[in-house]
Amino acid sequence: MDYNLVCEYRDVALRPQHITASGRRSEDAEAIIEMLEAIAAPVLVRIKHRPLSQDENDDMVLDVAIHGQADAVVTNNIKDFGAAAEQFGIPVLTPKDFLIAFRKVESVHAS
Repeated sequence: MDYNLVCEYRDVALRPQHITASGRRSEDAEAIIEMLEAIAAPVLVRIKHRPLSQDENDDMVLDVAIHGQADAVVTNNIKDFGAAAEQFGIPVLTPKDFLIAFRKVESVHAS
């Protein structure tokens, strides 16, 4: 994760309509973001590969994934991320597909 990406997460997650839709408090969203920051590996984006997609915020996510050598990008926005991420060999998974894959790996390691 880099500074710009965590700022974007915070901006989106703390929008009043998202807090209302979640049925939680803004403090809950902030706590989750702080937990993500605590476990995330810091990434320094030295080269911005632009433009990769039609949305510059998507490009920001992809830059962090590329420089952080991410195993995958997890998003419901497969359409906008798919082709750009594939150029760099980064799979794009929906949250559902990520959890299925994660559980398979965990069950193999638990055996």
